[in-house]
Amino acid sequence: MDQRIDQVSQWLESQKGNVLFIKKEELETGKDEVMNTDNVRFTLDSVDVKNNKASIDDYIPSKEIILHGSGTVQTDEGPTDLPSDVYEIPLGGEIKTEKDSNGVKVETEDVIYTIFAQSR
Repeated sequence: MDQRIDQVSQWLESQKGNVLFIKKEELETGKDEVMNTDNVRFTLDSVDVKNNKASIDDYIPSKEIILHGSGTVQTDEGPTDLPSDVYEIPLGGEIKTEKDSNGVKVETEDVIYTIFAQSR
């Protein structure tokens, strides 16, 4: 497994049972400008890293970090339950990661995920 992905998954494994806050910033294609932001509150039960077979059109990412648990996404109307008990972080293309004592940041070509645990 890629060392960067391994560091992220290890940090996530250490957070099992905790509440995570996930900020997902979708970037405008070909630019560094954020066009959409989602804020998710997620209680983490377990973590998987999935390797996918290469797809012809790159629609399916080569790897994914899959968080199992339950959560809500903040909408204009307030918190709304996520549609399933998983939260997927697709890892296609070039990946950059940062880790510090408070959380992790995963940046792909299209999205920036900033994840931190609720203070205990």
